[in-house]
Amino acid sequence: MQSAGTHALVGEPVTPQTAVIAEQLGVEIGSFRARQLETAQIRQADLVLALDRTHRAAVVELVPQAVRKTFTLRELARFLPLVTPEREARPDQRWRSAVALAQRQRRPPTDDPGSVDVVDPFRQSDEVYRQMVGQLVPAVDALLVWEARAGRPQR
Repeated sequence: MQSAGTHALVGEPVTPQTAVIAEQLGVEIGSFRARQLETAQIRQADLVLALDRTHRAAVVELVPQAVRKTFTLRELARFLPLVTPEREARPDQRWRSAVALAQRQRRPPTDDPGSVDVVDPFRQSDEVYRQMVGQLVPAVDALLVWEARAGRPQR
């Protein structure tokens, strides 16, 4: 797993607000430094997660063939529960299959197109950071729940 941005401030650490939030959530940031997304990373990835539709579009613009494996985090969290996991597969194989099957479930949101985005809190108020956490955490949880269920032996 790798992290890189479409408009990264290369070499910069996370913001102090992000560091506090990560600590509260028990996420180890360590010596994280921002990196710029490169086409080789996209080509090598089985799954590319963006936090909003503009970032997703930037990924697909760099590598058009990545359209089927590039989702916003919240978009994948919405589609993944509709995908039946390959329980006997190794996790890497299961996720490759899940990406292909989730792609088939892809539909534009009928309510609010922004409902698939995570707000970017950079240089925003603490309230926007809280909004980001409220969007990000449930989406990550949905992916973790799917994998936990998929990895459990069937009875």
